[in-house]
Amino acid sequence: MVIDEDVVTKSYDVDDFDDLLNDLLSEIEVRNYRVTRINHIDNVLDQKERGLSTKMRFTHYKIVEFCNLNSCAEMLSADVLSGVFMPVRFIAYQGVDDQKAYVSFLRPTRFAALFSATGVMDVAVGLEKDMSDVLEELA
Repeated sequence: MVIDEDVVTKSYDVDDFDDLLNDLLSEIEVRNYRVTRINHIDNVLDQKERGLSTKMRFTHYKIVEFCNLNSCAEMLSADVLSGVFMPVRFIAYQGVDDQKAYVSFLRPTRFAALFSATGVMDVAVGLEKDMSDVLEELA
């Protein structure tokens, strides 16, 4: 895996991170996906009581998980093990004192390439297009 090729990241100038997050959620839902969970990581990396020691600090760090039940059924029908990559996710984050926010995702076609069943790749191609379109709409 090559991070610069396999993970897509786009930056955004934001006044309010919550507006970006809400726009992200809306763009996901308008494409007929359902947001299943938002993990609010934020400054968990800065919590010394958990025994973590890191210099990474974020004002915002969210992991947005989502799925489409039809696509999910197609992938699982093609290869039951494809479920290890579900649900798919975006990360949305903003560093402390950073005027830019970022949204990233792992290209679904990269993990689909691990499976020999063509049905997995077929779904991944459509999913990757939708995810790329979401990032473009946020601009």
